[in-house]
Amino acid sequence: MIKQPSDWYQASIETVTNLETTLSPKEVKKYRLKWLETVLYQMDNFGQNCEDCSMFRHALTACLKTLGNKPVAKTDEESYFNTLNGVVIHLQSKHKLTPPGENIGIWLALGLALGAGLGFVLSNMATGIAIGLVTGLVIGAILDIAARKQGRGI
Repeated sequence: MIKQPSDWYQASIETVTNLETTLSPKEVKKYRLKWLETVLYQMDNFGQNCEDCSMFRHALTACLKTLGNKPVAKTDEESYFNTLNGVVIHLQSKHKLTPPGENIGIWLALGLALGAGLGFVLSNMATGIAIGLVTGLVIGAILDIAARKQGRGI
């Protein structure tokens, strides 16, 4: 069964769309508005059953309204980024969601470490590190794709 988006989600997406048209492309990128749409979607999914998500929904709504003011005050900007970071940390810790590229970063580091060990054993560090790098990159990418397909991506 496909869940219908809430009124809050539709109003928030409309606000983000309006901000995308009024702000410069540099500001859209700075405020990560394209990614914010995914965050809002996940907040809508969990917001009905999670008290913290409900609290963050109100905070995000207030922050989005302040972004429409010209010029955006430094305190409003800081509040927006702090709220967005809080939402992402909450979604990661409580709902076990992963941001884009998280698995790639983790497995890339592990692959490099294992590759260095393999390179030491093979007496050829370049080959070992290359094997570890490619292996970590592939495993991380597969896990990121799997998380996105399972709906666990932010």
